[in-house]
Amino acid sequence: MRLKLIMLSVLLLCAFAVSAKLAIEPVYEPIHRIDTKKKVVALTFDDGPDAKYTPLILELLHRNKVPATFFVLGSQAEKYPKVMDWIKKAGHEIGNHGYYHYDLHKLTEQEIYDEIKRAEKSILKTTGILPQYYRPPGGVMTPDVMSAVQSSGYDIIHWSVDPRDWSLKRSASVITNSVKENLTSGDIVLFHDGGQNQRQTLSALQGLITDLKKKGYKFVTVSQLLDAAS
Repeated sequence: MRLKLIMLSVLLLCAFAVSAKLAIEPVYEPIHRIDTKKKVVALTFDDGPDAKYTPLILELLHRNKVPATFFVLGSQAEKYPKVMDWIKKAGHEIGNHGYYHYDLHKLTEQEIYDEIKRAEKSILKTTGILPQYYRPPGGVMTPDVMSAVQSSGYDIIHWSVDPRDWSLKRSASVITNSVKENLTSGDIVLFHDGGQNQRQTLSALQGLITDLKKKGYKFVTVSQLLDAAS
């Protein structure tokens, strides 16, 4: 009987310790969007920089006076430092997308951490910027990803609207309509400026930007979007 009481006491103490730890440590969740009454939206671009499509997208954004956030791969940043410098000088925000576009399910926590930090060095070397935000390739969220990101000091940024512009089967009109039908104030839209042929993405952007401006939307970076949270 005494042994059972001792075992029960130990179990209760363990349960209390776990609950106390959970109460102290906040749940580390990605940011998909913000709740706001302001008509603001953040355009984000993954997998670049690309030698061809990133400059074309930058030109389009410049013509329309639209800021965006580019989640770059460290390996691509090292290949195209001049494009990275252009992104910076144009006033866009730069986020960390890892060094390579690996499947994070197959990596250990340490390997994920190393990917993030290696990309961080590439971004810092090419732009002098230390990114605040990390977007895991494929949006993968596992305990190892969460622990690695938390250890590296980043906030995780996902998205709330995905027109799947990475699919070569989707035309510009399909991409545009996918965004327009699902967009609300405070959304983060996922596009790609690298990884493959982004011709349809480029074609969709101009009409989409024009239409959303007519509807009263303002385009902001991820940081500006978070500042607009109500």
